[in-house]
Amino acid sequence: MIPHSKPYIGEEETEAVSRVLRSGLLAQGTEVLAFEEECAAFIGRRYGVAVNSGTAALHLGLVTLGIGKNDAVIMPSYACAALVHPVLWQRAQPVLCDVTEHYGLDAQAVPARCRAVVVPHLFGAPVPFKPGNHVIEDIAQSIGGSTGKGTPICVASFYATKMLTTGEGGMLLTDDPAIAEEARDRRDYDNRDSFAVRYAYKMTDFQAALGRVQLQRLPGFVTRRREIADQYTAAFQGLPLRLPMGREHVYFRYVVATPRRQELTEYLDEEGVAAKRPVYRPLHHYLGGAFPNAERAHLECLSLPIYPAMTAKEVQGVIQSVLKFFG
Repeated sequence: MIPHSKPYIGEEETEAVSRVLRSGLLAQGTEVLAFEEECAAFIGRRYGVAVNSGTAALHLGLVTLGIGKNDAVIMPSYACAALVHPVLWQRAQPVLCDVTEHYGLDAQAVPARCRAVVVPHLFGAPVPFKPGNHVIEDIAQSIGGSTGKGTPICVASFYATKMLTTGEGGMLLTDDPAIAEEARDRRDYDNRDSFAVRYAYKMTDFQAALGRVQLQRLPGFVTRRREIADQYTAAFQGLPLRLPMGREHVYFRYVVATPRRQELTEYLDEEGVAAKRPVYRPLHHYLGGAFPNAERAHLECLSLPIYPAMTAKEVQGVIQSVLKFFG
């Protein structure tokens, strides 16, 4: 079976983690600090604050922006549920918007009055948006490309199958020293002279050591993803599939769309190719509302395997299976 996604873990990652484990200094420490500095420099931001998940990073972003009870936080309906939870933790109000035909938040649908807008660059394609002091970019699927540079806050996830991995983990990135200072203060609660609501959001040093090696590999990861995507696009031209588009796409996912999504999924499974819906359920299925583009994406979109560890044989296996399905 060709898996849908798979992290690349080499000997350098194994040695980096083993080095930290042998040291006996496992919790947040010098490796975390180095990872924060290196990741911020890579993205082009002044400060990085490492945490234990992308969801935690988003939550701290909302906290540092002062998002609270009943504040409207805008997000696309075609996105995973991880965006909603931190908003509800702040007792704020998630407000859904539809997406464009390329699955990004429709900037024209964003209401003028809102406290924050969360903009995920879905599948790795940069999404245009109106800049402002209330925008949080989610670069979990687009890190390594051109995103994350022009907003007060951006957040990343380093889950096992993201663009780079620390197993679990995330980071808040900003140019604002006050935001960085508050995020660092809020991510753990030990050894404090004053009381505030704080969280158990720290990253471990062995996760950070893994992330530092992965960050060095990230440009090569992006190059390989684009190579595979180019092969898919060349092979699938002329098929009744809507293919991914977008300048500076890093192809976290290679997402095609067809009304025959379920048939294609089942056929590929029989052929030994794991393909999945790229978003398990759109947010309006949980929160209500009618968002036709998001609903169409849910019904028609299918994510094909794409990851740096794919072999040439596996890439051709995916291509031939899709071509066979369409005759």
